[in-house]
Amino acid sequence: MADIIQFVPRVESDAKQNLKDFICLAKEKLTAFEEGGGWDSDRWQQGKTVAVFATKTKPLGAYTYTPLSDPYRQFAKAYIRYTFSHRPVVSVMYDLHALRCLEAALLDVHGKADISLLNQVVLDVSADKCREYFSNSDVKHKTGLKIQKICEFCVKHSLVPSLPQWRSPFTKPKILNKALDEDGSNHRASKMPSHQAMLMVADLFANADDVETQYFSSIMVLLMVAPSRISEVLALPVNCIGWEEDNQGRQQMFLRWYAAKSKGNMKKWIIPAMHSVVEEAVRRLTVIGEPARIAAKFAYNNPGRIMGDAGVDIFPNSQRDNQLSPKELSDILALSSSQGNAIDSSGNVRWASIGGQKWLSKLVIDNKITYGRLADFIFNTYCGAEWPYSSSLGEVFMWNALCLHREGEFHSTFKTKPFSWRLPTTTEVNSRMQSKSSNSRRSLFERFELREVDGTPIVLTSHQLRHWLSTMSERAGMDDYTLAQWAGRARVSDNRYYDHRTPEEKFNTVQKLLHAEKPSVLERFRGKAPVTYSELGIDRLGTAKATLYGMCTHDYAMAPCQKQMECMTCKEHVCVKGDHVTLERIKRLEDQTEELLKLATVAHQDGIFGADRWVDNHKWKLANVRAMRMTLEQPGVPDGTLASIPNEHDPSAIERTLRSLDITYDHVSDPLVKPIVFQPTLGDS
Repeated sequence: MADIIQFVPRVESDAKQNLKDFICLAKEKLTAFEEGGGWDSDRWQQGKTVAVFATKTKPLGAYTYTPLSDPYRQFAKAYIRYTFSHRPVVSVMYDLHALRCLEAALLDVHGKADISLLNQVVLDVSADKCREYFSNSDVKHKTGLKIQKICEFCVKHSLVPSLPQWRSPFTKPKILNKALDEDGSNHRASKMPSHQAMLMVADLFANADDVETQYFSSIMVLLMVAPSRISEVLALPVNCIGWEEDNQGRQQMFLRWYAAKSKGNMKKWIIPAMHSVVEEAVRRLTVIGEPARIAAKFAYNNPGRIMGDAGVDIFPNSQRDNQLSPKELSDILALSSSQGNAIDSSGNVRWASIGGQKWLSKLVIDNKITYGRLADFIFNTYCGAEWPYSSSLGEVFMWNALCLHREGEFHSTFKTKPFSWRLPTTTEVNSRMQSKSSNSRRSLFERFELREVDGTPIVLTSHQLRHWLSTMSERAGMDDYTLAQWAGRARVSDNRYYDHRTPEEKFNTVQKLLHAEKPSVLERFRGKAPVTYSELGIDRLGTAKATLYGMCTHDYAMAPCQKQMECMTCKEHVCVKGDHVTLERIKRLEDQTEELLKLATVAHQDGIFGADRWVDNHKWKLANVRAMRMTLEQPGVPDGTLASIPNEHDPSAIERTLRSLDITYDHVSDPLVKPIVFQPTLGDS
């Protein structure tokens, strides 16, 4: 691990010199983001963390931006690299928000972006810029805290001549999931789809009779079977279904999943009732996307060539510099055009008139389009920045992506382009689940005349399905850890953002827990719930530890385990009658010990030195294990009964010493619960 370098300002230097030294240290001695473009680049990346030093004073998009103004940009880069080096994080988004607000404030107040001009007025204006740029109250709150942190950093390291004291004016927004007012109710209602809408999704999948409905309803089904994000579904491979045998020997289905938000690779378990539905959804997506996967694989194996309908080169004998005629171009791009309409009176080709594709003019040089130029354009259009992978995760090759389809696959008038491949966007999926004035396409629900109970149109988003499943799981009593694992959340605490139960529901749940009868020891032991020492017959505060065969009452605060985990010969170990899992383990241990006794007996008969001690040891252990097994199998012993070996069969070191001196020792014991004490026997052995 690289050494962490601390910046120590020189007291005798002025603020400008300290600022210069700080930037120099970050630029020349720190290495964070070095591989993601280096210091001179305005877009840094290290792992999944991306930093774009773009100004908010000019249009800022996903692909177009204007860099921050100098000299402020140098400070911004130094600050990001320095803070990231000391505390690496997944995202520096809010730090960049704060830096952009400060730059805009400096330009407004001083007409120059220079951090050394930071003062109280600039900080107040930066808060105004934050209000202007961001509407979400949570974003404003977090950005304000980052502005305050930058201010404190500059003061602490003497980077500014003044000493401004500033606190963010943005208060932490209330958690609407828990709010009891009208805002909380409206928030919960907006996140939760109706039960009618969820049933209509199932109807849509069952009645799908065209390619578009089959494709998008299958994606919706995969969102319904477990709490998921649309980006995770679109990242699935073709062979996403796996099977694994559970403890009862039944085959259980899981999806090979890559969960977002730092959870990573996992198994997304599917309940048995949905096994056949998931198989059908995956089958449909596999069939629909097979031509697109063939096209992607062809492009990878044949760079600079164009694939036709049959999965081979559309013009196998064509050279890359060969000129294409309008007819050939129309055949390749699956466009409608005639030779006459494409030629003007001077004999020149009107390329833009072919199928109304104005972008073709970008490929025209000397009034001609060559095969190679078109092939390169097609390749660059469909490959994307992650090629040959389907996403930035680098997990699935494009030709193995489950949700792949060709361009024009679902269009009513345009022909499908045989050489194309693409994944849908979240907006495209959502457009099939809701109709808006800005969207001319009717939703799939409208096409099948499916509506809410009150007759209003069904409006869904892909993320609402995740909220619905999480809330229904909470209502059904699923514990937080299991729900977080099932949903692919990195933190259990994130469950609260998806819990839209009403305050009344949560109150009733708490009431049931508070006033419910305490489960028996057997029920809690089966459910891995805590069992106290007093409930196991030990007059001491604390909670027993679960073992493979029962529960251990040893006090590890006083001394480590003296038995080296030989629990079945220890008087501090308690077994619980009625748990079939521990009984099966005890039976296996009995068989193993009996086999070891046979081997030791043969060795003793062969005269091997020391074998007699192993015979005695295995007999002693087998006696205890067999006696415990027989006790737990007794039909007259009720379930929940506690069983342990007698104290006399496991004397302590003090007891053994006293007995060797012929000193009588009476074991004093007054447990609150008296376990069954049995007499070990070797039986036939």
